[in-house]
This record gives sequence, structure tokens and C-alpha cells, in this order.
Amino acid sequence: MRDVLAPPRERGHLEIRPRVVDTVGRRAARGVPGVVRDSVGRIARHDLPGVSSRVEGGHVRLDVDLAVAWGRPLAAVSAAVQREVANRVRELTGLVVDAVDVTVESVVVPPEQSERGRVT
Repeated sequence: MRDVLAPPRERGHLEIRPRVVDTVGRRAARGVPGVVRDSVGRIARHDLPGVSSRVEGGHVRLDVDLAVAWGRPLAAVSAAVQREVANRVRELTGLVVDAVDVTVESVVVPPEQSERGRVT
């Protein structure tokens, strides 16, 4: 015997909070090649990748802040992050993703390629 779900209005209410969407988006962004973990900001430090979302009526918009590894094409990494974040958020939450806006906050240079903060 198969379990059949009752119609949505009979099952109750489901609310997915923005912080849950943020977590899904952050984990999705971390999985994209070229995205690295970093901290930015002199006064108000925050970890990258960082995600903030706005959920309204089954729709979501996300802002993603990234650090990208030196030598990786920024536009290509950003586009891959947009796709991956949108797909994972849609798949795991069921929300309609209206937009994923990406900001590259930092480019991380490996220590062996930098000399006193300069790329050689």
C-alpha cells in the first residue's frame, strides 16, 4: 500500500526561514570549484562565502558574497555559483528562486605566489 499525501491545505503550514535558505546557499557555493573560504573586513569581519536571502510567498532572492582563488576566471566562477545555489535551493526547499546576485569580495592568493601581499 502506497502512502498518499493529503492535499496541501489539509497537511498544515510549512515555513522555511531565511537562515535555512542561507545555509543551503552557503553550502552550495562552497562546493563550486574556485570558491574558497576567507574572512574579509577590518572592523566587521565576516566569513566567505556568505549568503543572505529574502523569502516571500514561496519565492526567494539570494545575495552571495565570495572569495575566489587566484587565477580562476571570476565571471565563470560567479556564474557557476549562481547556477549551483539556485539549483540546490530549489531542489532542497521547493522555493522558486527569482535571483542569485553574486559579489566577489576577495581574491585569495596562495602564500607561495605572493611576496609581501603582491602577486609576482
